Amino acid sequence: MNPEPIGPEPVTVRCRDVGGRIRTLRLTDHGAFSSPGSALPQRLVMPPSGVPLVRKSVPPGAAPELYTLLDNEVRAGTRLGQVYAGGYPQELACVVGYDMDAAEPFVLLRAYAGEPAPDVAGRLDESRRRMLQTGLLRALELTAAAGVVHGAVTLDRLRWAGSYAQLVDFESARPGDGREDLWAAGALLRALVLGAPDGGPAAGHATDPPQLRALLDGVFGPVAQRPRPGELRRRMRDDTPVPAAGDPEAPFAAGRLRFDEICAGRRPPGQRTEPPASEPPAPGRRSRWRGIF
Repeated sequence: MNPEPIGPEPVTVRCRDVGGRIRTLRLTDHGAFSSPGSALPQRLVMPPSGVPLVRKSVPPGAAPELYTLLDNEVRAGTRLGQVYAGGYPQELACVVGYDMDAAEPFVLLRAYAGEPAPDVAGRLDESRRRMLQTGLLRALELTAAAGVVHGAVTLDRLRWAGSYAQLVDFESARPGDGREDLWAAGALLRALVLGAPDGGPAAGHATDPPQLRALLDGVFGPVAQRPRPGELRRRMRDDTPVPAAGDPEAPFAAGRLRFDEICAGRRPPGQRTEPPASEPPAPGRRSRWRGIF
């Protein structure tokens, strides 16, 4: 679909947005870009709007695992973009478009907020460090509501924008219970409080200061018994509202019901059945999940 590489001269690029629609963009290469939590080649590219995009790609002949990382990024970004179509949260990396059929498959993301958290975490005062911590939990509350597990929560995959945090690099993402991310998040929260390079083993949690133990109570236990990210955030007395997760299936519900009614009406007499009842998905699951992941 996009045989011509992006260079200093504008190139027309076709891609799909998170809704699957074909989009055409004019892009120029804007230089190297590095995110410490990403294993994929990255560049900045510039559309006519003048707001740069991050381009992650897999060059021809690359190791097969890189295709998996890119696929994870696209699927997670697509899911999040559909769930938060009514207002995308600043705490999450945002997919703009992708082309998985190109000779060099790629994904385009909005330029990341701020700067890598490892570059600034050591010089944040207590108030801003707390904002970084609650920002991480807000991000995980949002991904959990969408049924997305980030899969690799570390300081390298966090950005600090001065007043909020942003979670990026969804290359290890998968569908699942958002509480799966809490062990890594708890280790990171612990590291930020203790000033350690990493969270250390969960066994060391027993000797932590009482306030930290209370915050992380249950975090290092079995997934089903862990608190949810929102509960952990409230333990830090942060009750800032987060955007509500939408249902990507909702716009299609009426059409599908009408289709079932038409099909039922065309069956011969005696073979007609009532259209299947529309049942809401179980909490934490979406009916279109398999099509995205």
